[in-house]
Amino acid sequence: MYVCQWHIDIPFGKQSEVVQIMKDWLKDSTTGSEFKRAVNHRILVGHVGKSASHLIVEHTFESLADFEIALTGMGSGPFKQHAEKLAPYVVPGSQHWEILRILVA
Repeated sequence: MYVCQWHIDIPFGKQSEVVQIMKDWLKDSTTGSEFKRAVNHRILVGHVGKSASHLIVEHTFESLADFEIALTGMGSGPFKQHAEKLAPYVVPGSQHWEILRILVA
């Protein structure tokens, strides 16, 4: 199993707007794309020791192949509108993926 985390930093005071965009994206992606392959999803924000302007969208997949397949459809269709809504809130250069392998659950 793999935990695939997408990290972004957002402007101060914009957390609620970004979380709503990401909730809408998760709703669409888990029903209308290969992200339905993920066994779970969650949104995390910084709290203690990490800035509240740091947001993580996390997906757990059985395999890296499932994750790669899920990524293939993200540039088109309804997901493009979510990306356009999110773009003004992403601090340039902050977005990146971190992939972790689960050894013991």
